[in-house]
Amino acid sequence: MERHGIIVHLNGWPGVGKLTIARHLAGRLDARLVDNHLLHDVAIACTGLDDPRRWPLYETVRAAAYHALAGRPAAESIVMTNALCVGSERERLAWNHVVDLAIARNAPLVPVVLEADFEENARRMRSAERGMRKLSDPETLRAFMASDRIQQPDVPELLVLDVSHLSAEQAVARICDHLLRIASDLEPASGRHRTFR
Repeated sequence: MERHGIIVHLNGWPGVGKLTIARHLAGRLDARLVDNHLLHDVAIACTGLDDPRRWPLYETVRAAAYHALAGRPAAESIVMTNALCVGSERERLAWNHVVDLAIARNAPLVPVVLEADFEENARRMRSAERGMRKLSDPETLRAFMASDRIQQPDVPELLVLDVSHLSAEQAVARICDHLLRIASDLEPASGRHRTFR
């Protein structure tokens, strides 16, 4: 019987530590890492941040990338990152594309929402390690938090993890513990992943 890898999707506000944690997690799981900026940066580099052609180009890049990922060996696991909110139609569609990818791979999809208190999230946003194209203004983050909320798919696989006082290694250990706990109950992704709490 063919073994299927999993898709672990890390979602959270900008600066919460998604990429740092994802790098450690991908190493621990021997998984492919697909960071949301990997796809966004192609479009931004080619069109600029405010050019209206940015989004159609991003969608073309994403479609090509997800098509390639869908064709990877079934046993391969993938760690993905995103900052997807409930109130944005574009971001709800972006999540649907992740679900579609998992369905195409017949892979379990484990959503992990990373949270931190505002002060810690803002401190991390100002880190010198964050790239120039990443959000670094805490007041913009405060406005985002006041007007919307991060998607939490209404599935038993969901893990909501407060990383305010956790190192990346500690966060990865918690995620891996969660994956071990739910391993025997994991099923391939389905339309149930499209509903939010």
